[in-house]
Amino acid sequence: MTNPQDPNPWQPSPDIPQAQPGATAGTYEVTAVNNMGLPMPQAPELAPPLDHGQWQNPAGWQNPYPAAPGGHYQVNQVAQASYPMTPVQSHELPPARPATINAAMWIWIAGALLSVAVLPVMLLVNADFLLTQDSVVTAEERRAGEIGVRAMAVIFGFMMLVAAAPYVAFAIVLRNGQNWARILLTILGGLGIVSMIGITFISIGSQVWQPSVAICIVVIGLTIAAIVLQFLPASNRFVR
Repeated sequence: MTNPQDPNPWQPSPDIPQAQPGATAGTYEVTAVNNMGLPMPQAPELAPPLDHGQWQNPAGWQNPYPAAPGGHYQVNQVAQASYPMTPVQSHELPPARPATINAAMWIWIAGALLSVAVLPVMLLVNADFLLTQDSVVTAEERRAGEIGVRAMAVIFGFMMLVAAAPYVAFAIVLRNGQNWARILLTILGGLGIVSMIGITFISIGSQVWQPSVAICIVVIGLTIAAIVLQFLPASNRFVR
């Protein structure tokens, strides 16, 4: 607690310099209050308080773009570029892809991929029949024969895959409405039907003919369906 007899602690100490009577607002002077070192440099002059929101420029800098009275600015439109848009007629828009074209594309791809398996299936399901043509077959001969049948199945499968590649490629092009792809698919489809009929007759002569014949019939049906779909009226309006 403070002693009541002590002087008022809130009164300034006589050791601290007081402000001079003639000092102006915003001007301050700092002097040394002890002998700890050199006197502190004079503090820079502070800007006087703003009067009614007006900014004073002591350095004399001039704004090349003077403001409007009252500190308000006005934004003027200096240019306006307008490009009239010509309405597009409905007959000028490209026709939407019909469902018949999408269906034809997927049917072509499915038929092509399914045709790859017809010859390997025919060979593998008749492996025992092919290996027992001779009356006497040793174990080594049978093992070698099985390897030979599998190798033939792989080779025929690769050949059918190469033959099916154009079907897939032209079917994708047909999706974009190219007429030349539709014509080539029709020609390839006719050749594919002929080849499937030939494989069907070959399969009938084998011991196990049902799987390969079933594949051939399905491929023929898919090919006919794809050809019909790509020549329907909706497809004709889309293909150009």
